[in-house]
Amino acid sequence: MNLRTASTRRIAVAAWLLLMLSVAAWALEFVGIGRVFAAIAFLPLLLLLPGLLGNSGRALRTAPLALAPALALAVTEVLANPSARLWAGLSLALVFAAFAAIIAAIRTSP
Repeated sequence: MNLRTASTRRIAVAAWLLLMLSVAAWALEFVGIGRVFAAIAFLPLLLLLPGLLGNSGRALRTAPLALAPALALAVTEVLANPSARLWAGLSLALVFAAFAAIIAAIRTSP
């Protein structure tokens, strides 16, 4: 693995972890989103984490699909829930950052 591939994978994992942290913050009561909806967005991210940390090519290729629940929930909450707009907006930005980082890691992988 060359330096470029390793650095893009590290950036992708960092973006993934930040996204997981922001989605986990949704479960707090002051945000206004229930724990069930936060779990629906969080579990696909959690399931792919071991593969991303282990530099699995299959996990990289599956990662964009795992972003879909977090993306759908973030867009919905940005539009419909004014009390959760800050966290949902942050999560929405992190979904796009994680998507871009995953695509960059896929493109630089051998």
